[in-house]
Amino acid sequence: MRRFVVALLATSAFGVSAFAADMPVKAPRVAPVAMYNWTGFYLGVNGGGVWGNSSWQYVVAATTAGHKNSGGMVGGTIGYNYQFASTWVAGIEADWDWASVKGSSDCPAATFTCQSKIDSIGTLRGRLGYAMNEWLFYGTGGLAWDHARIETVNKAGAAIPTSGTATNGTSTTNTGWTVGAGVEWGFLPNWTAKVEYLYADFGTHRYTVDNSLLVDSRQTESIVRGGINYKF
Repeated sequence: MRRFVVALLATSAFGVSAFAADMPVKAPRVAPVAMYNWTGFYLGVNGGGVWGNSSWQYVVAATTAGHKNSGGMVGGTIGYNYQFASTWVAGIEADWDWASVKGSSDCPAATFTCQSKIDSIGTLRGRLGYAMNEWLFYGTGGLAWDHARIETVNKAGAAIPTSGTATNGTSTTNTGWTVGAGVEWGFLPNWTAKVEYLYADFGTHRYTVDNSLLVDSRQTESIVRGGINYKF
C-alpha cells in the first residue's frame, strides 16, 4: 500500500511539472519611457562672444571708413515654449545682455581714429523647433537692438569741437533684425542647456563726431553663446 501511494504522488508531481512547463510565460512588464516635456515658461542666463563690422559713411564728405569689432556679452533670458503634434515646439524668447564690443581703424583724415563701442544687446524672437525627446533643434528670428557709440579720437590729443576734448561722438539705441539656429538639451526635468548662433543687423543710423560731422553707421554682428534655463 505504501509503495502504491508513493508511486501515485510521484506520478502526480511529474504531471504537474510537465503541465507547468507547457504553460506560456508572460514577459516582465517594462515601464514606458517618459518623453521630455518642453511646454512651459522659463528663465535663464546666457553668455558668449560677438564679432562683426562697423561701416561708416560720412554724410557731407561722401567718404567712408569701417572696421571689425569683437567682444563678449552676458545677460538674462525669459521665454515660453509650447509642444504640439508630439515632436514640434513653438515659442517666444526675449533676452538682454550687457556687452563689451569694440573696434577701431584710421579715419579718412589720418590724424583721427574712428572707433565704435556696443555696451548692450537685446532680442525678441520667435522659435520653432523639432524635439527628439530631451533634444530640441530650432530656428529663430525676430527683432534685435543695441546701444552703440560712434566716436572719433584725435591722435595728438588736441581738443576738437564740439566737446572741446580729443574724443567726440554720440550714442544711440538702434533697432534691427536677427536670425539664427541652435540646439537645446533637457538634462533634468526642469533644466535645459543651449548653444546658439545669431546673425544681427542693427541697421544704419546717424551719429555726430568731431567738428559736427555727420556719419551714417551700420553695425552687423555674429553672436555665438550658451545658456542655461529653468523651466517652470
